[in-house]
Parts: sequence; structure tokens; C-alpha cells
Amino acid sequence: MEHSLLRNRTFVLLMVGEGIEGAGIWISLIANLQFMQSHVPSDLGKSLILICGLFLGVLISPQAGVWADRYDKKKVMFVSGLFRCLAPIVMFIAIYNQSVLFMLLSVVIMQLASTVYMPTVQAALPAVVSPSQLMKANSVSFNVITIARIGGTAVAGILVSMMNLYTVYALSLAFYVLLVLLNTQLRIPHNALSSGKTKREKIRFAEVFPIIRAEPSILIGLINMGVVTLFLGGFNLLVLKFSQIQQTPELMGWIYTVEGASILVAGLLAKRVIGAQNLVTSSTIFMFLFALSFVGMSFSDNRFMVLGSFAIFGCAVAFFFPMVSTVFQLKVSKEAQGRFFSFRGMLDRVMFQIALLATGACLDWFGISTYLVALAIVTVITGLLTLFFSKRRSLDVRQSMEASSS
Repeated sequence: MEHSLLRNRTFVLLMVGEGIEGAGIWISLIANLQFMQSHVPSDLGKSLILICGLFLGVLISPQAGVWADRYDKKKVMFVSGLFRCLAPIVMFIAIYNQSVLFMLLSVVIMQLASTVYMPTVQAALPAVVSPSQLMKANSVSFNVITIARIGGTAVAGILVSMMNLYTVYALSLAFYVLLVLLNTQLRIPHNALSSGKTKREKIRFAEVFPIIRAEPSILIGLINMGVVTLFLGGFNLLVLKFSQIQQTPELMGWIYTVEGASILVAGLLAKRVIGAQNLVTSSTIFMFLFALSFVGMSFSDNRFMVLGSFAIFGCAVAFFFPMVSTVFQLKVSKEAQGRFFSFRGMLDRVMFQIALLATGACLDWFGISTYLVALAIVTVITGLLTLFFSKRRSLDVRQSMEASSS
């Protein structure tokens, strides 16, 4: 059972693709920032360019979800992969013409491709992995995303300092072409909406909302994730602030390293520790661990408290997100998962922008310690309310309860 995921060829290919896609996004982001450094002097201008892609991603999310449910997921990922290949090609034109407009077009292409690709991968997992292995699969997926983020930023930093941007984008294009080729080898079972006459029937994105209302465990997961996203959206601003307060530039690197390493280590233990536990209750209990980490971070002038708190935060993240994703995959019907995960992606994008603005404002108005304590209080209150609600409604979602349906 421990090695069955590694013997699952389609799952392994999905994870390799997810790693390539994630690393590509971060490498492109760093390369784009390098390009903007000499062509967009305004920090506000840089922010608006990056937000533009996210905004268009929000707009296309409903349709992306419909595509993932209506059509063969393998074809959706293949087409989005081909579309993504246009991003570095457009950047060649941007570099040649020193054009910010072409760079903006490249950013938009990357975001739109990701908006379609990532929810389709999440919706494909339950089709290629047995329900009893979903928690482990989600842990592996989260670890792959973390490695892609850490590795992508590190590699990008080295590449932009050693090579010209033409070469960096050429390497990105090579990896994106490899991702397209990998997608041709996927074997994903078709659902009812992607075959037969139902394929011609109109399906609506709005059908997701009755599902959320009918399944309280899904609503609890979305609420808890929303609170955690308040911190994640301002993550980079907070890391920069800690470094400034302690007047230690290298602290930023240590924070990213400690947080990433704790996610990877804890992620290896998540499936073994959680087992057949109630995923709704277990994920909600981790809200209190998040709150504890926020309180520890409020001691912003103490390096060991800050690093230790980020280690706690990383451990909580490694358990929390795979558990919540597993709840979603078990409780949302396979015919609607593409639309649901597109909706979740849309919420994440909106919440990240709100969190980024709120974090910046609160750091200016109240200071980092007050902000983190307030966030801890909000997290505890949310955890208590959702835990009480789940107990009152006797919500119980476990991997084992769906095993018989595989």
C-alpha cells in the first residue's frame, strides 16, 4: 500500500507535471521581475501587471471548471499545456522589442493556462487514485508544489544571474514542451459528463453552490482555508518585515528554508498520523496550531521564536491542506469536481489579493505584533465555531468510508 502510488503510472506523471508547472511559474515570475526591473520603475506598476494576470484568471475560472467537467481531462491539460508554451515565446518578442505590453501578454497567458490546468489536476486525482489513498496522494501533491516553489525560486535566482533572459525563457519553453509530451501519456478514466450525449448538454458553473450548501463539511473546509489564506496572502510582506525588524537580510532565506523543510518532513508523516481519523475534526483542530504559530511570530524581534513559529506553521500546513483537499474530493461528486476546484482557485486568488492589501495596511497602522495576535484570535474563534458546528452536525469524513466505492 505504501508504494502503490509510485506504481501508479498516471499519478506519477501527474505529479511530475505538477512539479514542472509549479517550478515554471516561479522561474517565469522571477525572470519577469528581472525584466520589469529595468522597464517598469514603479513598484505599483509591477504590482498592477502581476495582479492583471490573477484578475483575468478569476474571470475565466468558472469556464475553466466547466471545461474540466465537460471534456476529457487529459485533453484539457494537453491544450492548456500547449497554450502555456506561448508564454515564453511571447517573452522572446518582449525582450527583442523591449516591450512591457508583450510581457503583460506573457503574464496573462501563464495565469490563464494555470487557471485551467491546476483545477483539472485536482479533479483528476480521485479518478486515478483509490479513495483510501487520496490523503497520501494529496500529501505528495502538496510536497511536490512546495519543492517546485523552493526549487523554482532558487534555480531562477541562479539562472537570471548567470544567463541572459533569452536563455532562461528558452529553458522554460523546453520544460513546457516536456510537460505537453508527458500529458499525452496520461490515462484518466472518463466521467459521465465527458462522454456520450451528456457532453452536448449544457452544464453550469453555478451548480457548484447547491453542492456546497448541501455538504457542511465542504463549507467548513472553505471557511478554515479562507482564514489561513489571510496569512498566506501577506506571507512575503511579513517575511520582509521580520528581516527589517531584526536588521538581518539573511533571515528571509532562513524563514523560507525552515518553513519549506518543515512542510516536506511533516508531509511524509501526514498519511501515517491521520490514518482513518475524522478529516473534518482533525483539520479543524490544526487551526489552533496555526494560531499558536501566529502568537509565536508576534515576538518579531526574537529570531528563534520567529523561526520556531514558522516551523510549527509549516507542519500545520503539511497536514491541513491535504486533509481539506481530501474532504473536497470525497464529498464533491466526480462530475462536478472540475467546477468546484476552479471555484476554490477563484476564491484563493481573490483572498490572496485581499490578504495582501490587508496585511500591508495592518502593518502600517498597527504593527506586525498586533496584527499577528489579532490574526491568532480570529483563527482561534474560527476554529472553535467550525469545531462546534461540525460536532453539532456530527460531520464525519474518513478515507475508509469511501474505500468500498473504488
